[in-house]
Formats: sequence, C-alpha cells, structure tokens
Amino acid sequence: MMQITRLQELAATNPYFASKLELLNPLPYPVYFVNRNPKWQDLLDNPASITDAQALYQRCVKTNDIWSVQPYLDLKLRGLNVHLVSKAISGKICVIPHYFCRPKDLLYRSYVVACYHDCPHAKLCEQRLVINRSQVLDETYHFITHRPQPNLKPRNPMRGTQIRNVVFKGYDHSLYAPFKSSEFVSALDAIGMKLVINSEATGANMMADWADYTETDVLLAVRNNTVFDILRKPALKLVNAWFAGCPAILGPEPAFQEIRQSELDYIEVRTPEEAIAALKRLQSDPDLYLAMVENGFKRAQDYTVNRVALEWRDLLAGPIAEGYKQWCNQSLMQKYIGRPIQYAKRVIEQRLADKEYQHHIHHGPRIL
Repeated sequence: MMQITRLQELAATNPYFASKLELLNPLPYPVYFVNRNPKWQDLLDNPASITDAQALYQRCVKTNDIWSVQPYLDLKLRGLNVHLVSKAISGKICVIPHYFCRPKDLLYRSYVVACYHDCPHAKLCEQRLVINRSQVLDETYHFITHRPQPNLKPRNPMRGTQIRNVVFKGYDHSLYAPFKSSEFVSALDAIGMKLVINSEATGANMMADWADYTETDVLLAVRNNTVFDILRKPALKLVNAWFAGCPAILGPEPAFQEIRQSELDYIEVRTPEEAIAALKRLQSDPDLYLAMVENGFKRAQDYTVNRVALEWRDLLAGPIAEGYKQWCNQSLMQKYIGRPIQYAKRVIEQRLADKEYQHHIHHGPRIL
C-alpha cells in the first residue's frame, strides 16, 4: 500500500501534465509547414480555429504528419506565425518532411527546411532538421528533440510495483526475434509476467495504443537494426517511458546511450537472459522500481512539449532565419540561373542518396 501511495505522489509531479502551455517570442519571418495529405483539408480550410487539438494530434499517424502537422500545432498554439499548407510557398520558409520533397515541385523557389527522419539524406533543401545528433554533418544540419507522444496516458499508479505486463510499443517486426521467441515468453511466464506487443491496431487506433501505458509495468525495446539505420532513430521510446512512469529495458541504441545520465534512466540489455535477470531484479526490489519511476519524471522535465516547442522556435528564429535572410539577398543571377542549376544537381544527389539508404538499412553491421 505504501508503494501505491508513493506512486500516486510521483504521478502528481508528472511534467507531462504539470507544465502549462507557454507562449513563445515571435518569429522574424512566417513559417509554412507542408503536408500534401488530403486528410488535413479541414485544417487547411480553417487554419485560424484549432478547436480540438487533442483530436488533431490523434490524427498524426504517419511520419509525414509528425513532422509537419504536429510541430505546426505545437507552435500555433503557442502564438507563433506558422501556417499549414499543402504545397511549398514560393519565396517563403517552408518546413517539409523529407518524403514530401519531390523534385517535380521545383523546390528551389522556396527556402526549404527538410525534416530528415527515418529516410535518406535530404538533398532538395537549404537546411535540415534531424532527430539523432550523429546525423549533424555540417552547419546546415540541426538537431531537434523529438517531442513526447501526444495524448500519452501514463501507467496507473494503483498497479503498484508489480510487474505483469512487459510491453513493446511498435511494429511486431521491429522487436528483435529472440525477445519474442517461445523460450523468452516461457521464461516470462515462469516469473509471472507476459509479453505484450502493441502492434495489432492500425491508423489512429495504433497511435492510441502506443500512447496508452496505463497497464504497462515495464517497457521493453530491443531492436537489431543495422548501425546505418539505428543512427537515424531518436530516443523517443525512452522519453515516453519516463513520462509514462515506467521503467525501461532497452537495447544498446546510440540515441538512448547519448542521453543516459545514470543507471536509473534505463536498464540496457543485449540478450533475453539479461532482460529476464533485469526483470527479476525489478521484481524483487520495489525500491529500485520506485527509484526508476521517480528518476524518469525528473529526466522528463527536459523533454516537455514546451521545451521542444522552444527548440523549434529558436531554430526557426536563429540559424534558419539567418540562412533565409542570406538566401533572399542573393543576386538576381543566382536566383534565376544559379538556383535552378544547383537544384538539378541536388536532384541527382538525392537519387544517389535514396539508393544508398535502401541498401544500407538492410545490409551492413548490426548493433547486436
């Protein structure tokens, strides 16, 4: 009972809910977020009124939505001069998810900032936003923290420190095979636990499942991607676990390791045997479980939506605004001759980058 009381006290400090929406200082230039999906037509038609932000966030299912509509909402709700559009606006700063950067759209007419996520290197742009620091290659690349899952539902503190559900949130194929084998499932069963993989739902229902931690006792996330692929992944699973009040058992991914400050942040494993040992340790040591939950809420304070929105604002008002100003001041020869020639070269570079990506995400050394 004391453990439940303590978890309730900790839940009351969860920064996911504790921080109020904070207005931000204005941007020097308007910014246009591009999403070509017709499902957002209602928002495009009535941009001045965001009556149900939660419902809109819930519709951000695809990566292209997460890197256009989601930051648009975050910034619009905080008073910034941002707009959602279905195509790039000539002469303006346009933030575009990589897969919406099409050569045929003649993007040299706009100042394009590409959001570069699980995808090839973005070439059809002036600047890039990346979600893993290893992808910052020069001054045109900027790291941006991945904001926490919208509409997140934390673990129910009434579950106490018991561990019944060991949950992987993601597509079934993403969980490393040994961690869903019959041997691993049997080992979990032997200590009174079960593996839950939230991947059966689709669309908005899938995102709702991934955001629902109410019955998640421990988060499990072990992937065996190629090194090339994993270096494009953010630390989102860990950050969500912190906000959810769930201890996390994770694989050796660089994004997790980069932000790790103590052993209470998460438990790193490479094999099912190590995961079982970690679960037994948490099961037998309720104080450790509580300490990891408390530590997670403290760490999460640096990853609130307000903090991430401020990062966006500072990038858009800082290096991106400065680059845009220089771009606008280019000579007429550069604008009408140099840019189209440069764009043609970038199209070729993008095709090569696409081929490189498709090969290396499947071939090459893996992290396990």
